[in-house]
Amino acid sequence: MAIISFFGNALMAYGPALAVFFLHVTQHAQLVILLMTSAFFWLLSILVTSIFWYIIKPLQYTPAGTIFLGVTFQEVFRLLFFKLMSKAETGLNTISSTPNSPLNQPNNAFVTGLGFGIMSGLISYVSQLAESTGPAIVRCNSCPGVDVFFMGAITTSLFIFLHAAWNMIAFHGWYRGQWLPFGFAALAHYAASYGTLLTPSSINCGCVMSIAICVVILIVCSGLAFRTITDKN
Repeated sequence: MAIISFFGNALMAYGPALAVFFLHVTQHAQLVILLMTSAFFWLLSILVTSIFWYIIKPLQYTPAGTIFLGVTFQEVFRLLFFKLMSKAETGLNTISSTPNSPLNQPNNAFVTGLGFGIMSGLISYVSQLAESTGPAIVRCNSCPGVDVFFMGAITTSLFIFLHAAWNMIAFHGWYRGQWLPFGFAALAHYAASYGTLLTPSSINCGCVMSIAICVVILIVCSGLAFRTITDKN
């Protein structure tokens, strides 16, 4: 049963993202480069977060403070990655099969966001996934009928694609010298992250509320991300 749970949760968490990776990203060399580089930048953001978390002792006992710090540095490194990518964009387009396509910018933004999301999902969930192979399960405080491994898998999958949507929104604004889209993406990131605190809480059906918040944010952000593809301004 533990093995079935392990593979089921693994596919739930990473299956959709891996499908996009193998069916789309691996078909283009420059997209693979962008995804790997953006994943590394996400790691750097968490490295900086962990340094501050270690130095600022009160953060070690306040999940809300840790989330604020983590999201802030992730958004800072999202901006830094955009600065780097925009300088290398001409070179990346030269190895693209469609160097003059108007879809290159939103496509690059989506893939780099996917890199952020995949690395985020790996770091935050792999250790928990490994524990699911144990002889017992851990019930979710807010939803005793569900185990934490399953809830973690759903949350991980949602956040991977949330990062992709946030990237598309933020990059679209930056390409046009606008900061409002980035501000919206950052606020959505804070909202989704703080929403996850409902899962381990004692609030009845808190896990359902947490997933609902993430789903609503994903729908809204996906709609805005799609508009960046069709926006000609």
